[in-house]
Amino acid sequence: MAPRPVGLELTEAFTAELHSRIAGNPGFAVITGFPVDATDPRETEMAYWFLGLLLGRPVSQSAKGDLLGRVEDRGADIASPVQRGYESSAELPFHVDRTDVIGLLCVRPAASGGLSRLVSSRTVHDLLLAERPELLAELRRPYPNDRRGEEQPGQPPWSGIPVFSQVDGSFATRYVRRFIEGSQRHPDAPRLTGRQTAAMDAVDEILRRPGVSLDMELRRGDLQLINNFHILHARTAFADGGGRGRLLLRLWLAFAGSPALPGHYTSLYGATAGGSYRGGVWPTGATPAEFGRPVAELG
Repeated sequence: MAPRPVGLELTEAFTAELHSRIAGNPGFAVITGFPVDATDPRETEMAYWFLGLLLGRPVSQSAKGDLLGRVEDRGADIASPVQRGYESSAELPFHVDRTDVIGLLCVRPAASGGLSRLVSSRTVHDLLLAERPELLAELRRPYPNDRRGEEQPGQPPWSGIPVFSQVDGSFATRYVRRFIEGSQRHPDAPRLTGRQTAAMDAVDEILRRPGVSLDMELRRGDLQLINNFHILHARTAFADGGGRGRLLLRLWLAFAGSPALPGHYTSLYGATAGGSYRGGVWPTGATPAEFGRPVAELG
């Protein structure tokens, strides 16, 4: 048998280590020194895309069908139910995205601000279990989530998903408070109760506690990879100086190491089996035929 190329072995070992860190503890990884200095920015994008394919399979990030997103200030208003936070410079509270794994590659940092913040959602869950078990019970029941006009034809404009879920030992979190509160603009969405609001207040109080979050500055060439079901992420407001502004390249990946999800996720993710191709925000009528297939079997 011919010897395996050393470069291939190193790549496989590196990918396996990333997979282990994302799927298990700590639930995220940061790579420094990713090549972003190429004269042609497409070279950076291709290298990033290739790494993404080693970890999973990309899913669309918006109704425009973008598979490689640009996180930059385009003047979006996050108070609007039809505008996206990644196109604003505003502070983004702790939340999750509609995918298994999030990749953020810093091409250009902001002149000031834009600090990345991470919190273990399991830590939040366990603190609530110890301190406010009666409110944790509310968070294990479905909350209405505004779909912000990104639903497919025939789907309701909101979906009901618990904040905390567990299926066959697989833990998952879905928490975007502004989407939950935004659901109330739809007359047919269930009205939020006082106890549901109190439970969200308890989550937010924990998220504000000193020492709960890991805060980091993403510098040029830093690549952050996050397990979306185990890590809540946030961003401080930022300001751009002269010249070109802050730019992160974003990948959303369906991931072979992703957890099983309860049936409540079906309308939002398209599939719930662990390790299956699922998630994303897709153009109208463009739901992938691959939904539900194991990521490991996709070419």
